[in-house]
Amino acid sequence: MHIYNTDHLKPNLRHNGVTMNKKNKLIITSALPYSEAVPHIGNFIGSILPADVFYKYTKMAGYDSIFICGSDQHGTPIEIKALKEGVTAEELADSVHEKIKGVCNRFGCSFTYYGKTNSESNKKSVYEIFGALKRNGYIKKVESVMPYCNIDKRFLTDRYIEGKCPFCGFEGARGDQCDNCGRLLTPEQLIDPYCGLCHNRDITFKKTANLALELDKLQGEIKEFVKERMSSWSRNAANKTISYLEQGLEAREITRDMKWGFEVPEKGFEDKVFYVWFDAVIGYIGITREWSDRWEEYWKTPDTKLIQFMGKDNIEFHTMMWPGILIGSNLGYVLPHTIYAYEYLTAKGLKFSKSRGVGLNMENALEIADADYWRFALMWLAPESSDNDFTIALFVDIVNKIMNGKIGNYVHRMLTLYGNSGMKPSELGTDAKLEDKIEKLEKEYIDDFEDLKLREALRCVVELADLGNETISNEKPWEFIAGGKIKEGSEEKAKALFGSLVRIVHDIGILLWPFAPKASKEVIEIFGAGEIGLKRLGEHSNKINVEALKPVFSKLGEAQLKMLERFEEA
Repeated sequence: MHIYNTDHLKPNLRHNGVTMNKKNKLIITSALPYSEAVPHIGNFIGSILPADVFYKYTKMAGYDSIFICGSDQHGTPIEIKALKEGVTAEELADSVHEKIKGVCNRFGCSFTYYGKTNSESNKKSVYEIFGALKRNGYIKKVESVMPYCNIDKRFLTDRYIEGKCPFCGFEGARGDQCDNCGRLLTPEQLIDPYCGLCHNRDITFKKTANLALELDKLQGEIKEFVKERMSSWSRNAANKTISYLEQGLEAREITRDMKWGFEVPEKGFEDKVFYVWFDAVIGYIGITREWSDRWEEYWKTPDTKLIQFMGKDNIEFHTMMWPGILIGSNLGYVLPHTIYAYEYLTAKGLKFSKSRGVGLNMENALEIADADYWRFALMWLAPESSDNDFTIALFVDIVNKIMNGKIGNYVHRMLTLYGNSGMKPSELGTDAKLEDKIEKLEKEYIDDFEDLKLREALRCVVELADLGNETISNEKPWEFIAGGKIKEGSEEKAKALFGSLVRIVHDIGILLWPFAPKASKEVIEIFGAGEIGLKRLGEHSNKINVEALKPVFSKLGEAQLKMLERFEEA
C-alpha cells in the first residue's frame, strides 16, 4: 500500500483572506427555487449547483456543514398560475415543489434537508421574527398607493406591473426592479405602466395600508455589517450593495393585498399576507428548523459561518434586507458570512426561459444526458465573474473533448495498461518528479475551493488528467510490458511510473466527487469502495479491480444530439 502524506493539504476554509477552521459550523444555502415551474439549467447553475458542489467539498474536507434549501412557495405568480389552472395555490406550489425536489435528487444534489417555505416551521419562524421586529420598533404602518387593474379587479404587486425604467429606459422593467440596470423601483416610478396580467393600461393607483420594515432605521447597523463582511463576498455582491447603500435605504413593505401566503397576525391587517421576499429569506431558518431539533446549534452559534449562493438578481435581498431582518430582530441569529452571487448563464439562440414555460429545464436536460454530464459542463461554464453564454455546441465539446477525451480516456487507458502489466497494487511505487506535479495540482484544487473558485477547481481535475495523458505519451509505459508482465530489468522504473500514473486515476476519482458524483463513485469502486475524502488522496488500495473497468464518460451519440437540437431556435 502506498500512503501519500496529506498533512500539508489540510484545508482552512477562506475566501478573499477570511479564514475559517474546522471548529466552525457551516450553513450552506442556495437561493430557494420558486415553485411555479421546474428551474431551467440557467437557474440551476446560478445557485443550487454551485452550493451543492461546494457542500460536497466541505464534507470531503471534513467540515461540520449542512446544506439547506427548499422551494419558495408564496407570491403572486403562483396565485395567478393556480387561478389559470383551476387549482389552489397550495396545490400548485406543493406539486411543483415535489417535482423540483425530485429532479434535484436526480441531479445528484446532496441536501441535508430540502423543505418549503409554506410550512408550519417557517410560519413559526416568520411570526417570531416579525414579533421581535415589532417589539424593537422596526415595523410601521404605511399608507401607500398601489396599482389597481380595473380589468382584473385586483391590486397588482410590484412584480405584476411593468413599464419603462425611468433610469435606463428599459421597456420590460417591473415595479420592484429593473433587470437591465439593476435599480430598485417602485410601481409609481415606471413610465407608461401596464398590467402584467392582462397587459392593459387601464390602471388606477389606489391607497392601501400595509406594514413596512424600517430599513432606514437599520441602515447604520447594516452598513457596519457590510463593511465588516464584504471582503468575503463576490465582487458583484459587494459593489452592488455599496451602490444601494449610497442611495440610502428606505422602509420596505412586508405585507401585500393578496390571499396566498402567511396571514398577518396584526389587528387591521387580517386580510393581508406577508410579502414573499420577507418569508422566503426567513425560510432558510424555517427549513433548518423543520430538519432537526439541532437547528439552533447552527443558527445561534457565534462561530457558525453562513455561506450563501445565489444569482445576481438576488443580491439586495441577501446583502441588506435579510441582514436587516436578522439585526432588527435581535434574536441571536448568525448573519451571512459569505455571499457569492453568480452572473447569468445566457443562452443566445436557445429556448431557455422558465417564465415562458419552454426551454432546457432540469427535467428535459436529464432526458438527454446523465446528470454528471450536465453538472460538469455547467460548472465548466459557471458565470463566476461575468455573464457566460451556453450553446449546444459548447456542451457537446465539453462532453466529447474534455470529459470523454481527456478524463475518460486517461482513466480507461491507464487502468488498461496497469491490468496488462501484471503488477500487484503492493508493488506500485512513486515517481518523485511526477508526484511533485500531482501534489501541486491537488493543492491548487483545494486552494480554489477554499477561495470559492469552483470553476477553477474543476480545471485542476482536467489538468491532472492532462498530466497523466502527457506522461503516458512521453514515457510510453507500454514499452515496459511484455507477455502480461514487466520486462526484466525495467521493474524499478516501471513500478515508480505506474504507481504515480495509477495514483492520478485514483485521485481524479476523489476530486471529481463534487462535480460528477456518479463517475467519481465508479472510479473509486475500482480501488475498493470507501469514504470519499481528501485524506485519501494518494492512497492506493490493496485492491485494484480492473476486470470491472468500463468507460467513465462517453461521447454524446446521434440520438442525444438530435434531442438537443429541439431546444435551438429556428
